[in-house]
Amino acid sequence: MKTFGIERERFIINAQGKIVPAIEKLLPRVHQISRAQGVSENLFTFELFAGQIEDRTPPCPNLEAIKEALWLNDRILLEAASDLGLAFDYSEYANEKRVLEFTVNPFNERHQQIWASISSDQRISASVVAAVHVHISATDEAAVKVLNLCREDVVNHLISIGDHSGLKRIKAYQQMAETSGTPPIFANFSAVMEYITAHGGEKNVWDLVRYKPSTKTVEFRMFGITQSVNEIIGYVQACLNIYP
Repeated sequence: MKTFGIERERFIINAQGKIVPAIEKLLPRVHQISRAQGVSENLFTFELFAGQIEDRTPPCPNLEAIKEALWLNDRILLEAASDLGLAFDYSEYANEKRVLEFTVNPFNERHQQIWASISSDQRISASVVAAVHVHISATDEAAVKVLNLCREDVVNHLISIGDHSGLKRIKAYQQMAETSGTPPIFANFSAVMEYITAHGGEKNVWDLVRYKPSTKTVEFRMFGITQSVNEIIGYVQACLNIYP
């Protein structure tokens, strides 16, 4: 039986609608509320840029369960933001002039190393985009088949389904990641694992479709953020359409 998961990124804004690097104070409040409601705080985390927050769902057995998990996350996030006089913006590509300060999150040493190693243009490109990532569980054999089906035409089709920015977000992502985003062809599952190892681990594979050994899922990373849960369900269905 397949399971499904979602990751969402959204911008943190102040009362004036400016994007603010407020993850350092927002995330602890989110965790406090989630624990009080019996929800795992691991479902809420940071992004590279301190002006974003990420939420995740647990593995879900069906699309209805995804909806319920996303709605629950939204309630927790909105309560935490309101407590701090903050709110969220669901643009998938934000004008850099809206950002008060480009700052890396304070929680993750790896992210801080990445931030220090990239150019100012790459920092901006990484900071002004927000996406939805779809995870679908896969056997080793299915993972190879899905990755090999995701050629440029398929990837571009999925991009078009989740694009709200006239491709600005994807172009910014490609500039930052220095990749077209299409995975290579793999002869077998061992080749998939060798590819991941050669990149230094799954977190360093920045293709728009990638296999994640830690979750045993294929991750689709090309969809723009949206406030609509039903639109996100449409993203999942579009990914399922290419599954063997």
